[in-house]
Amino acid sequence: MIEVPKLSEVEWEELVGKLTLHAHSKLIKLYWRGVPYAKGGAIPGAPSAQDFAAEAIEAFLDGTRTWDKTKHPDFLQFLLSVVDSKINHLVESAENRKTRRIDTAKKHIEPAYELRGKSKRPDEIVIDEEARRRNREAVLAVLGDDKLAKSLFECIEAEITKPAEIAEYLGLDVSDVNNAQKRLRRAVDKAFVKLGRSRK
Repeated sequence: MIEVPKLSEVEWEELVGKLTLHAHSKLIKLYWRGVPYAKGGAIPGAPSAQDFAAEAIEAFLDGTRTWDKTKHPDFLQFLLSVVDSKINHLVESAENRKTRRIDTAKKHIEPAYELRGKSKRPDEIVIDEEARRRNREAVLAVLGDDKLAKSLFECIEAEITKPAEIAEYLGLDVSDVNNAQKRLRRAVDKAFVKLGRSRK
C-alpha cells in the first residue's frame, strides 16, 4: 500500500508549483529537435512543465515510481528526481535525437539538444555552480520565512522574470509580485554584503 504524505490542499498546491518551476528551469536549458525550448523547441509529445509535475505525482500515486525514503527522505526531493528522470527520458528519446528542424537559411542541422554554456571548461562550470550555490543559500537565509519572496526567487531561477508571468504562475496579483520583488532585492543586497560582494 502506498503511503501518501498527509499534506493540506495548500501544501499540495505549493508542491505542484515547485515541481512545475523545477521542470521549467530544466526545459529552458535544453534544445529540442534542434531548437532551444525558449525559442519554440518542440518537446516530443508536447508536454508542458505542468504536465511533468502532474506526471511525477501520478507516477507516485499509481505505484510506477516508489518513494525510497532512504535515498530521498524528503518527499519533494523524491518528486523532483522523478521530474528529472522523465525529462531526461525525453531528451534521450529516439524522436528527439533523430528529428531535426532544418534551417534552410543557414543550411545546417542543429543538434537534437545541448546544454547552454557548453563552451566553458569543466573547472569553470564547477566554480560557477559553487558560487551560484553559495549565493542562493545566502539569499534564502536572509529571506527567512518570506514564502512569497522565496517563490519569486525560484521563478527567477527558472527564468520566469516578467511580473505578469510570475503572478500567473503563483496565482497572485501583479502588485503582490512587485512588492515581493522589492523585498527580494533588499535580501539580495544583504546577502551579498555578508558574502563580501556587491550586486552589479
